[in-house]
Amino acid sequence: MIGYFARHPNASNLMMAAAVVVGLSALPQMERESFPEFVPSKVSVGVLYPGASAIDVDEQVCQELDRSLDAITALDDIECQSVEGRATATLTMVEGADLGQFYNDILSEVSAINDLPEDAEAPTVSIMARTEQIALLAITGIADTEALLRYADGLEARLAALPEVAEATVAGISESEVRVLLNPDDLRRYGLSARAVADALAARSLRQPLGTARTLADEVTLRYGDARRSVEALERLVVLETPAGGFVRVSDIASVQRVAAKPELRAFLNGKEAAVISIAKTKDADAIEAYGAVNALIAEERRQHAAPFAITVTRDETENINERLNLILTNTVIGLALVFGVMVLYFSLGSAFWIAAALPVTFCAAFFVLSLLGQTINMISLIGLLMAVGLIMDDSIVIADNIAKWRRTLPPMEAAVKGTVEVMPGVVASFLTTAAVFGPLMFLSGEMGQILKVIPIVLLVTLALSLVEAFLI
Repeated sequence: MIGYFARHPNASNLMMAAAVVVGLSALPQMERESFPEFVPSKVSVGVLYPGASAIDVDEQVCQELDRSLDAITALDDIECQSVEGRATATLTMVEGADLGQFYNDILSEVSAINDLPEDAEAPTVSIMARTEQIALLAITGIADTEALLRYADGLEARLAALPEVAEATVAGISESEVRVLLNPDDLRRYGLSARAVADALAARSLRQPLGTARTLADEVTLRYGDARRSVEALERLVVLETPAGGFVRVSDIASVQRVAAKPELRAFLNGKEAAVISIAKTKDADAIEAYGAVNALIAEERRQHAAPFAITVTRDETENINERLNLILTNTVIGLALVFGVMVLYFSLGSAFWIAAALPVTFCAAFFVLSLLGQTINMISLIGLLMAVGLIMDDSIVIADNIAKWRRTLPPMEAAVKGTVEVMPGVVASFLTTAAVFGPLMFLSGEMGQILKVIPIVLLVTLALSLVEAFLI
């Protein structure tokens, strides 16, 4: 086959052109992200137990979850973390099992648990899938904490509505709550207890459906809507009607305040109170394109609000991807320039050109094959490409040098064939040695193994294609 391509240069040129065309067409379609996607292997079961200490949560919730879930098929390990008011059990699936079946088995077992404390809320079951964060935003310049939270919630909703964004989460600022502080003297004066006031608040500050009323002409949906959410509305709420026809309101027996639910939860940027929004992209979205859509929305928000309002990108996760892409491009260009410059000193101009051309042609072919294999452009796959750069150039130089040696005694056509065939065992052995070193990485288990196996896949695919390029083109 080497002799055929040596005698038919048009076939080699067509193969090279096809590799470049399909590679350049596949490259824009490849998703760019920080780390490769992997199949999740963990399921989380969460139980809220308000008011319970960590010890109570462990004894009454975690131990019950351990007993109920320990016999699940395909369960590799179970860990339960208990903190004040909450238990979180993490169940790890054995490698190779079906995640959907594993999740359904857990869901069925959790639904059958009936020995949890009465005050505990219903357990929630979720697959612990990885979401890729692309940016962290900090909102500052809004003096009122309540107004800052309202704006952050609104921006969160607008960001989450972008098709490239999977979720946006507000952090660094506490939700507010209304606190009713009862006065014991006033309670005794009206003959009320704290429980009676709590029951009155629950009964008279609510919003619930009441059913439907059918008339001759129409059907009307009835709904009771008197939920008191503001401080003023709660202060006016009637707690008790006196025998004299008077009313005892909340303001008569208590003070109502709006306070932060978690006052210790605060974020600051350059000394200014801030609300932080974490943004994650969807699974199939390109990280750089998703960040571009987020950045466009942020720019529009900035235009609509004057200083001192500010939205600051405190972390841009796509910077690492761009830096690696630029590093690959820079190394490729520098490598081509150096190789061409050195080769011109020892070979003809044409030979130097074809040696240097091995790198871009191989990379183009590799992008096409990797896209067919479902690989993405990420920091791990780019490491594999960086490792392949030097190895590709070594093979091309070895083959070109041996051909040049035979051209001193043989015609160019015979020298090309004999020089290539002579070094083929050594070049192939070099590839097999690299495969023997990096190949085992593809068989590592666990989530880390799913990430690291990208390196040998990218490296070996690229080197295999470089052999085709070196021997046939």
